[in-house]
Amino acid sequence: MIDLHTHILPGVDDGAPDLETSVLMAAVAAESGVTHLVATPHSNQRGAFENYASQALQVRFDCLCAAVREAGIPLELSLGMEIFGTGDVPQLLREGRLLTLGGGRYLLIEFGFHEDPLRIERLLDQLLAAGYWPVVAHPERYYGLQRMPNYLYDWVNRGVVLQVNKGSILGEFGKKCREMAIRMVDDGIVQVIASDAHDSLHRTPQMDELIHYLEQRYTSMEIKMWLSENPSRILKGNPTIRLR
Repeated sequence: MIDLHTHILPGVDDGAPDLETSVLMAAVAAESGVTHLVATPHSNQRGAFENYASQALQVRFDCLCAAVREAGIPLELSLGMEIFGTGDVPQLLREGRLLTLGGGRYLLIEFGFHEDPLRIERLLDQLLAAGYWPVVAHPERYYGLQRMPNYLYDWVNRGVVLQVNKGSILGEFGKKCREMAIRMVDDGIVQVIASDAHDSLHRTPQMDELIHYLEQRYTSMEIKMWLSENPSRILKGNPTIRLR
């Protein structure tokens, strides 16, 4: 399995507060079958979690990789970002201040929970026009999309990738969010499921419970697509697939 969305990088956002927690998260992920995990710290949130691409951020990531290796945890790590959907994202990408997934054209992007779907669409259109392939983080959690999910179906048909959180499917963010996530999965518009892990105790990268739930409802090919095949394709810069 490849977990495309985690906050395992220590001390940079509301995820792992220290290296010890990061290593614990890595161990939890590996024990549940994850072989490759992408560190996607919140970025370009002015006054909060800025985390622009920098040598300091790379050094912090390198230290994490070394600690995971030293602990003997069989887990490959990559560095990306959970980019915040502000109007200057296209410019920041041109300037090289934001990191994509795998260094290619896919980028993980989130929006404020109260953001207008039409404004989200305008930014997604700009990114697509610039040659990027947006991976929208946890769209099931955005209130506007819960009210107007029709936007999602159009975005997928235009090349946008939708990433649902395991916690949403398991009901950790409330009934409405869970119903939205399951509807999206059932309708075949979800390409990736990820942990969006923030710690080693509550919002963890442990995938066993998710796998157990998915195995009761979906085929092994679908589960592989969400958790392995499409994340791998994204990191390699290849088109994602849908089975429904």
